[in-house]
Amino acid sequence: MDFMKKINELSKKVGDGVADTYKTVADKSGKLLEEAKGRIAISDKEANIDQAYISMGRTVYDVYSKGEDVGKAFNKECKEIDKINAEIEEMNRAILFNKKLRKCDNCLEIIGIESVYCESCGQKQKAIKVKKAEVKEEVKKEAAVERVCPTCGSISDENAKFCLKCGYKYNL
Repeated sequence: MDFMKKINELSKKVGDGVADTYKTVADKSGKLLEEAKGRIAISDKEANIDQAYISMGRTVYDVYSKGEDVGKAFNKECKEIDKINAEIEEMNRAILFNKKLRKCDNCLEIIGIESVYCESCGQKQKAIKVKKAEVKEEVKKEAAVERVCPTCGSISDENAKFCLKCGYKYNL
């Protein structure tokens, strides 16, 4: 009987491990699929921009061939390109957000989503509301080499020029 009990316990542990592994793989696959969908959508939007450029060129030529001023003729196409570029930027932000990243407001370097200061330029960032406990644990797991701020004790990447919490400038 004792042998069967141990086999049942072992089977349960293996089953639990398989279920956990499946969940982890499914979560990561879902994120990769969302990123791929986002990149495909961006590619489609960029194709729309190319079409607007072609239309713009036709419009310019048509206006030119009528002997008119071509300056005001571009408003519609330019506004369409601006709209599509804004949509692409939003999609890129969503891709970064899913990776718990964002761009620095000042230098546009990619930084952690919870960074208060940019590690590259030291600029203070606008706050983004995120579940802090989840982000902190993932950042600690991913950081291979760390730099500890002598002012606030925050942990930053080894290449950081500034502390992401208080803005302390590291001596490099």
